[in-house]
Amino acid sequence: MINTNIFKEIIIGPFFLRLIAYLSIWFFYTFYMHAYAPLGIGWLDWHQQTISNFVDFLEINGLFSFNGFSIWSSCEECDLDSNYWVENIYITRHSISYFPYLILNHLFNKEFFLILASMLDKFIIFITGLIISELAVILLRNSSSLPKIIISGVCFSLFIINPWTYKMFIAGWTEVYFLAFTLFGLFAFSFKYYRLGLVFFFCAGIFHYQWATLILFFYMVILTSQLVVKDPLILINYLPTTDLRINIKTAISLFIPIFGYLLARTYTEMSLSNTEGSRLLYRIGISGDDIHNGGLLGSLQFLAGNRVSKCIEGMDLSMISMQLDMKIALFNCLLSLGTMLVISIIAIIGALKLIKLIDASRKILVPLLFALITMICIFQQSLSVHLMGYSYIFSVFFALGLTTMLLLSFDSIKSNIIKTCFIAPIVVGILITCIRVSFLTGAGV
Repeated sequence: MINTNIFKEIIIGPFFLRLIAYLSIWFFYTFYMHAYAPLGIGWLDWHQQTISNFVDFLEINGLFSFNGFSIWSSCEECDLDSNYWVENIYITRHSISYFPYLILNHLFNKEFFLILASMLDKFIIFITGLIISELAVILLRNSSSLPKIIISGVCFSLFIINPWTYKMFIAGWTEVYFLAFTLFGLFAFSFKYYRLGLVFFFCAGIFHYQWATLILFFYMVILTSQLVVKDPLILINYLPTTDLRINIKTAISLFIPIFGYLLARTYTEMSLSNTEGSRLLYRIGISGDDIHNGGLLGSLQFLAGNRVSKCIEGMDLSMISMQLDMKIALFNCLLSLGTMLVISIIAIIGALKLIKLIDASRKILVPLLFALITMICIFQQSLSVHLMGYSYIFSVFFALGLTTMLLLSFDSIKSNIIKTCFIAPIVVGILITCIRVSFLTGAGV
């Protein structure tokens, strides 16, 4: 028997109106970026070629020819026979993390596969934005008298229209899927769909073992700490559920794909004389050959939305003192990145306020925050080199943090109309800055 109340809520209720708002923001933004962004919204050529080679190698040589590992190269029209690549197997990424692409590549021709794969990334990003915005409504509904559609619309816009999410539009990493399935899992748990939530956490581990490892470590610290602290209930807000058995099963769901990946990687390294992929010390930046390691400041540069080097990319610096246009371009590029940095810091403050004020936010944000801080502090060279997937996780804190700051800053104003009049131009100004910084993104991302 269909629950008519749920049916009405979906078809004519508030969520349906919010869904229309999400779709309107999404289509306006994507059409605008398609028309005006220098790099558009499709996959960049090098990313297309790399993914194409990755899946084609497995299609030609067999999915388990190298225990599920493939190659990671943007070479064009290269020979993908396994004999040529036997000493260049890339062991940092496993095929199971790309199984949606493998399925699409098997079912469709190359041109259609590349279109569908890029569209799939964007669909997952859209759903992730929707989930985060609905979480914002749930978390902040008692902290503001503003209509839910305004709260959700602001949060969705800030998540979708920021430079870290834009980077996933043009060169998606598996963080897109990891974040989505982690949020799906937490959302399922909140509605007591425990088995479904465990499946989602298992999928999150499949898509990115590094992030999954850090979150698993966080959960294990909390679970073991409950055995020794005087008041274990204090720690329960940082775990997925209040049920100890479900929390242990969640940890196991994350552990299984992590263990499977490490086992496959170890066996493959032992089987081959040479493999490709950055080693741990190199990713940390203490291997002895670490020209890309900018220290903690280097790993934090993603907060500006782009590298400072993007401002001088393609410029003849010997001519900068002679050309006024070059000075103007450099100055305003630095101002844009500086503005983005300030906005990011405000977003972090807002996210911390949200964690402090709303207990329910802790199980969502604190594990991700721990993982992000650990990535920044330990994998300094990786964060200095890559402003793509690693920084995408920050989009969650950017959206929820700024939404919280905007609502709390004008909470003393009783009139929702006056609140909206002040919040609207600030949000528009932030979004314009986000788009400006996204336009500065280079082909190397």
